[in-house]
Order: sequence, then C-alpha cells, then structure tokens
Amino acid sequence: MKFPAVLTLSILLAACTDRGSDDEQVRAVLASAEQAAEERDASDVLEHIATGYSDSRGFDRTQLQTFLRGYFLANPKVEVLLDIESLELPVPGLAQVRADVTVLPAGDRATLDVELRQQDGEWRIVRADRARER
Repeated sequence: MKFPAVLTLSILLAACTDRGSDDEQVRAVLASAEQAAEERDASDVLEHIATGYSDSRGFDRTQLQTFLRGYFLANPKVEVLLDIESLELPVPGLAQVRADVTVLPAGDRATLDVELRQQDGEWRIVRADRARER
C-alpha cells in the first residue's frame, strides 16, 4: 500500500467529544473521524490534530494539511472502515489505539498505532504510524 493512503488513514482517526468516560470519548473520536473523512473536509479533520503532531515519516500538522487537501481533491468519494483492535489508557490523558483501517474505493488497508492525548479537555491525535508487530 502507498504511504499517503496510510497517512490519510491515520489522520482520519481524529475528532472530539466531551461526554462519557475516556474510553467512550476516544471511541467517539474514532467514529467522528470516519464521518469527517467521508465528508472530505481537511479543515474539519485538522481541528482534531495536535499542534505538535509528528509521525515516523517526518510529517507535521502543516504537512498533513497539505496532504489531506490533495488526497481529498484527488478522491471525490471516500469511505472509511475502522476496526479497533485495542484501546489502552495507560495513564490519565493518554490513549493508545491499534486499529485496522480500510479506505474505499481504493481498498487501501493498514494497521495503525495511534496516540491521542487530552489537551484542553479534548482528545487530539499526536502521533500515528504503521503498526509494528507485537
């Protein structure tokens, strides 16, 4: 699979909510991210990315914005299928998620390790990388 598709999948995991337990909030983030990506609005997706975002490819928040705009422009229809394999809350304000993500119609698929942190009361994605085997 091409890395841009994997990167897009990771970005699609960002959104926010402010009700329920931390576990429920993180799950709501993921559900909201699916919808935001399917609506192809880079600005809405980026609202949920931490200002200090970084990944193993060297992308920061600004580079993600540029990438998302191009990806959504090139793909007039995006459908996201998200399956959470695990969700851990090792310390307050930190969530670690492993998820299988498929983007259709391209069929791009990846397993991602995503780290979210609670900032100003909202969960934001701070890192997303292709998963390593455990």
